[in-house]
Amino acid sequence: DMEERGHSLESIKASIEARKLDFDAYVDPQKQYADVVIEVLPTQLIPDDNERKVLRVRLVMKEGVKYFNPVYL
Repeated sequence: DMEERGHSLESIKASIEARKLDFDAYVDPQKQYADVVIEVLPTQLIPDDNERKVLRVRLVMKEGVKYFNPVYL
């Protein structure tokens, strides 16, 4: 996606860091109330993945939510 949009890794990291205070204040506290949380992170399986095209995904679901069936990835 970086290449497609013409952004460098450094500019993306700077953009994320610039919004971190808002994330910490408004988004992160809501995780405790969410029925589903999806985390997308760089993989640790490929040590030389400099392009970061392989991602690690974690799905966290709250138990006992009506109409939700357990999901296993």
